[in-house]
Amino acid sequence: MNAMQPPQSIEEIKAGLETTEKGGVRQSIRNCLTVFQRDPLLSGAIAYNILTDRKDIIKPIGFHRDSTALNDTDMKYLLLYLEETYGLTNEKKIDNAIGIVANENKYHPIRDYLNTLVWDGTERIRFCLRHFLGADADDYTYEALKLFLLGAISRAFQPGCKFEIMLCLVGGQGAGKSTFFRLLAVRDEWFSDDLRK
Repeated sequence: MNAMQPPQSIEEIKAGLETTEKGGVRQSIRNCLTVFQRDPLLSGAIAYNILTDRKDIIKPIGFHRDSTALNDTDMKYLLLYLEETYGLTNEKKIDNAIGIVANENKYHPIRDYLNTLVWDGTERIRFCLRHFLGADADDYTYEALKLFLLGAISRAFQPGCKFEIMLCLVGGQGAGKSTFFRLLAVRDEWFSDDLRK
C-alpha cells in the first residue's frame, strides 16, 4: 500500500471504487483507503504524530480547526464529506482506513524541524546563557549547556537513550529561566514547565 499516490479527480476516484452487485459503493476499508489516498482534499492530510502518539490532520481540509489533533468534530466533518461525496457511510471502515493511512504517513515534528536546520557557522551555545540570563560566558557554562542540548537532541531521535545531564539554572522569580527554555523549545506545544505533564 502506498499512501503517497498522486491525487485524482473525484470522478476518477468514484469510477475506481469497488461496487456491490446492485451497483452501489461497497462499504469496504479498501474503498475508504483509496479515497483517503487519492482524494485531492484528503490525500496526505492525515498523519501519525510519533511525538504525541496521535493522529493529526496536517493540511487544510475545508473546515476551521484549532488544533492539528484529529478529534471527534473532525471525524464528523470527514464522515459527512465521505457520505456526500462518495457514498461511504460505514464509520468503522472509515476509522480503520484513517488508522492505516495515518500509519503510512508518520512524522515527528521535532525531528523534522531539527533535520531542516542548517548551521550558518555562527557560534551560539558559548554565549547563549550570557545573552538570555546574564550567566558567565566561561568554559564550564559552555560545556554544561552543550552537553544538555546534545542530550535533549539525542532524546528526540532516540527516546529513552541514556541522558544523565541536568542543567540547573539558579535565579530569582522573573529572571527568565522558564522563558529561556520556552524559547529553546521553539513552539509552545513542545514546551512545558508543569511537572505533572
